Amino acid sequence: MCKDQLYHALKVNESVCYGCTHCMNVCPTQAIRIKAGIADINDQRCVDCGECLRACPVKAIYVEQDDFSKIFDFDVRVAVLPSVFVGQFSKQIAESEIVDVLKELGFTHVVPAEAVVDVINDAMLEHHSSTAEKPLISSFCPSIVRLVQIKFPGLVNNIMPLKSPAEAAVVYVRNLLKEQGVESAKVGVFYVTPCASKIAALKSQPSEDPSFVNGVINMNFLYNKVYHVLKNRSSDQSLENHPRPYLFSKGLEWSLTSLFGY
Repeated sequence: MCKDQLYHALKVNESVCYGCTHCMNVCPTQAIRIKAGIADINDQRCVDCGECLRACPVKAIYVEQDDFSKIFDFDVRVAVLPSVFVGQFSKQIAESEIVDVLKELGFTHVVPAEAVVDVINDAMLEHHSSTAEKPLISSFCPSIVRLVQIKFPGLVNNIMPLKSPAEAAVVYVRNLLKEQGVESAKVGVFYVTPCASKIAALKSQPSEDPSFVNGVINMNFLYNKVYHVLKNRSSDQSLENHPRPYLFSKGLEWSLTSLFGY
């Protein structure tokens, strides 16, 4: 990745940080140093793993994400939604209800982040059977990819040359809308996640890349908005008849190990 394409989601609130060194001690790439009593993150070494965020005793390190109102800059507003988002709600709440509320809030399309895991899984298996390079390293987690690039550059060729499910889902929805005759300039694709490394990877994509996202929405923020609407919705409000399923078993199980023969 070129230097001018690097984006990092982890930021330091200098008015809160007091230089305790907790973050520096847990950083796997030694990307953090204390300067003038404040934590400083080296952009060229940070992998956005979030270890510093978890270690900070005063929450001085935070994940920078986009303002929700940014979606209204576009006529077509797509939410790329990980399955885990639906899992935050009670099992009494149908996924179609959640999708309905997301559309009430402003999105025109809701696409599972795992929409193309079948294709990715087949490509992984094919790559595994055809390559002589061992071991193979999954490209699923951007932090692992960056960690290998920074600390173990000799293993870079062992990383599978495949997009992550989130990136592939963005490519999929952009191509789908293009085939339907929607102008690219009118489409805004927004990824919903709390993960700093996925935010960094997606927002580091140049605008001409087909997996480019226009913004990232905080999962906690969006959950609270959806929950508030559902909580105050009357029981007799009807649901739209959306095509199903938005979720499917392989997409739900994608992040588990020892599945699908790989």
